Order: sequence, then structure tokens, then C-alpha cells
Amino acid sequence: MSISAFFRLFQPKDKVFYTLFEKVSDNLLSMSKYMVEGMSSKENITEAFFKKIEDYEHANDKLTHNIFIELGKNFITPFDREDIHQLAASLDDIADFMYASVKYALLYKSPYLKSFATFSKYIDDSVVELQKAIYNLRDFKKPKEVLESCVEINRIENVADDLFSKEMGALFESKIEVIEIIKIKNIIEYLEDVTDKCEDAANIIESILVKYS
Repeated sequence: MSISAFFRLFQPKDKVFYTLFEKVSDNLLSMSKYMVEGMSSKENITEAFFKKIEDYEHANDKLTHNIFIELGKNFITPFDREDIHQLAASLDDIADFMYASVKYALLYKSPYLKSFATFSKYIDDSVVELQKAIYNLRDFKKPKEVLESCVEINRIENVADDLFSKEMGALFESKIEVIEIIKIKNIIEYLEDVTDKCEDAANIIESILVKYS
């Protein structure tokens, strides 16, 4: 019996952490799918759209807080306490940056770019894989599936990074006024950052997998 398997014998029967992480991933997926819908056109970027995104972000904050509370209550955890903290924080970052992307798209009233919708789709694709990875992480019974999702998230981040470079080049070559360039650049940076945050979460999950599977 491996050391990791031995320690799993003493893990609590209450799977509260797995359940909370799954709830976070569910909330993130609902948020990303709603974001795809809202960022599909300039007309959809409204106060009502932003308010719904804000609600998802607040829900994520509450779930993250619950994870931290459980860390204080449970002496034995399904995997390393630091890893639980890091994963919870990284998932919260995803919600925060989605929220920021929509907030600035609304506040800046900048020219709308088709890439806003494309980035949103990349974000949603990443969150879909992240949800799969988190559900398959439970009890470390499906390491292959977890790893496949992490690899796909990394691939999507690379595609999003290429799009970011392309959009930046086109933006600075355009004849748009400087103030509008600054606005668009800021929005695109936040959108691309979300895919970075998804990759960060995937890297943490992959690290946990290596330690315990």
C-alpha cells in the first residue's frame, strides 16, 4: 500500500470539501455560460447583465468562505490543507476576474469587439473542463480524466494568449482614439486573465493529483 493510500484510510467520511468545490465549479459554470450570452453583443452588456454576474460572484465568495470555515473545523482533510486553500483561492480568482471583465465592459462603454465574445467562449470552455476535473477529483478515483481536463485547460489558455497578442497588435495598428484603445486593452486583458486563472487552478489540481493519486 502506498503512503498516500494509507493516509486516505484516515480521511473523514464527511466529503464536505469535495462537495463545496463541486458547488463552486457549478456556480462558475453558470456564471461563464451567462457571460457568453451577455458578451455576445454590445446590446446585451447592460446593468441587468452585470447585476446577475455580480450575484454569481457574491455566491462564489460565500462558497469560498465556507471552505475556509471548514478548514478551521476539520483536523483531517481529504488532501493537504494548503492545497485546499490555494485551490479555493484560485477558483475565487476566476469569478473575480469574470466579474471585473463585465464590470469594465459596462462602465467603459468602449467600442465592442467580436473578440469579447470569443474570449468569453474560451473562458466557458475552460470552466467546463475545470468542473469535470473537480468532479473527477473526488476520492482520486479518476486521475486520467482529471489530467485530461487539466491538459485541455492549458491548451485553451495558449489559444486565448495567441488571440490576445493578435488583438493587441490590431488594436495598436488601428485608428481608434487613444482613450478608446486604453479602454479596450483593459477589457481584453481582464478577459485573457480569466483563462490564466483557469490554468492556475488546473495546475493546482494537477499538483494535488500527483501527490495523492
